[in-house]
Amino acid sequence: MNRQHTSLTISEATAIFSAATFYLVLLLWFVLPIVRAQAGLHPATHWYLIGYLLFPPMIAYSVWQAHREGANTVAKIMASLRVRPMNQADWFYAVGGVLAVLAGTGSLIAAWFILAQLGLLPPVETAPWCIDMSPLDGRDRLLLFLWIPMFLLNIVGEELLWRGYVQSRLNVPNGWFVIGLLWLAFHIPFGVSTLILSLPLMLILPFIFDRTRNTTVAILIHAMFNGPAFLAAAFGLLPG
Repeated sequence: MNRQHTSLTISEATAIFSAATFYLVLLLWFVLPIVRAQAGLHPATHWYLIGYLLFPPMIAYSVWQAHREGANTVAKIMASLRVRPMNQADWFYAVGGVLAVLAGTGSLIAAWFILAQLGLLPPVETAPWCIDMSPLDGRDRLLLFLWIPMFLLNIVGEELLWRGYVQSRLNVPNGWFVIGLLWLAFHIPFGVSTLILSLPLMLILPFIFDRTRNTTVAILIHAMFNGPAFLAAAFGLLPG
C-alpha cells in the first residue's frame, strides 16, 4: 500500500525508544554474561558481539517502516529516511557539530575531574561498564577488523532510526529536544557517567538534524565523535 510519510506522536516516538531500550537491557543483562563466560573470547569482543545483535534490527525496522510508506526502491528508502548528499550548509553544520560536541564533552570531563580531585565526585568513568576500552596490543589489534563492521552498524542503525525515521516524523514544537531526551534515556543502561558525558552529543546532534533534515550529517557527526575516541583507546593513546 502506498502512503505518505507517517506523522509520529510523542507517545509513539517514546514507544519506539522504549522498545529499543528494553531490548538493550535484555542483551546486557542476559546475553552479555553468557558472552563474558566464554573463556576464549578477548574482553574487547564482548561489546562487538552485543552490537551485532543490537543494531541490525534498528536498520531493519527503519527500512521496513519506509517500505510501508511506499518506498519500494533503495533510492526511495534513502530519501524516506532523509539520507542524501551533503551540501555546503550541511558541511558547515557537520564540522560545527563535531567541534561543539567535543568542546562540550571535554568541558564536562574537565569539570568532573576537578570536582573529583576536590572529593566532591567519584573518579570519572569515560567508558560504560559493559565496554572494555583497554588498549589492544600486538596481534589483538586485528580485532579491530571485527569492530569496524559493528561500528558502522552502530552509527548507521541509530541514525537511520532515531533521526531518519523517528525525528523526521515527529511534528511537535522543539521535537529535537524531545528526541534528545529519549536518546539520552536509551543510554541509561550504560550507567550514570555515560549519561552525563553523553549530554552534549545527545542534544547537539538532534538540534543539528532539525536544521539540516539530513541523516548523512547526523551519521558523520556521530561517527566522528565515537570512532576516533574508540581508536585512541584501542591504541593506548588516552591517559590511563
